[in-house]
Amino acid sequence: MKISSILIMALAAGSLGAQDAAALDGRFQVFVQQDRPSSIVIAQTPGNVTDQPKVQTGVGVRFMGELASAPGFYYELGGMLDAVSYFTFNDGAVGNLSNVKFTESYWSLGAAYMAKFGEATTLGVHVEGRGESLRVQGNAVIAGTTTSLDQGTTYLRPWVRGSADYTFTGIGTRVHPFIGLDGAFAVTKTSQTQVPSPGTFDNRNLCSLAPKYSYSAYAGLRF
Repeated sequence: MKISSILIMALAAGSLGAQDAAALDGRFQVFVQQDRPSSIVIAQTPGNVTDQPKVQTGVGVRFMGELASAPGFYYELGGMLDAVSYFTFNDGAVGNLSNVKFTESYWSLGAAYMAKFGEATTLGVHVEGRGESLRVQGNAVIAGTTTSLDQGTTYLRPWVRGSADYTFTGIGTRVHPFIGLDGAFAVTKTSQTQVPSPGTFDNRNLCSLAPKYSYSAYAGLRF
């Protein structure tokens, strides 16, 4: 996810949020997300040999604006910068992928319903589409052959996310800080249908590495 893309999202969110700043709830948040890529079969000797990149952490932003025609419902724009982790498999007889990294970033567009409990607590249900950029890079050793990998693809799929946050209403008169936690799961998942050929991940292999779940903590401002 490029910085320029996030800035474009910010400008778009700002123009939409200007519709009625005095009455509608607008939110800007920075989040720190953790997830783990899925495992993948990397060889058959003769049984399946699998590997799974480690847990990865990424930082991103979201912009939310309440809809004037439907109080409690929000539009959302956001994105996450590169989250990086490395494969772990290292066996001299089969291969070594420990120098290969898996990178994930995404942009997202969605909608949410936010239920307010008093002035401070909010629970939300979010449905969003994420355009996930997935890439493997590094030197892979498979069956004694070293290959330099640099392959990527984009994976568009729906996610459902639940959130809970708390607003510090006693701070400020118009702009209030808030903190929260959320968890999300992917509605769809691509399955692996073939073992990568030595040193090569096709688009389906890359998509099958994409995470199934993600968790994040966030902080931001309501205005």
